[in-house]
Amino acid sequence: MSRWGKKERVVIDWDAESLDVAVNQAREDWQHARHLVEISEPDGGLEDIIYYLHVTEKRYMYLLAQAKRERHRKHA
Repeated sequence: MSRWGKKERVVIDWDAESLDVAVNQAREDWQHARHLVEISEPDGGLEDIIYYLHVTEKRYMYLLAQAKRERHRKHA
């Protein structure tokens, strides 16, 4: 435990429509990042593009998992 105490966990309550929109936008961002990696030159800021690819992929995977949890919770 940190000396500042236990951190509160932030919980976002998604409605189905906004979560679907967020997942679709994250997927499009990730696909765009993949395209940027494919067309980029090795000396033209590739590190930034790879960082962007990792960030967008992690966000997409997080939102997919969140959507799965929400759907499981609502069907349970």
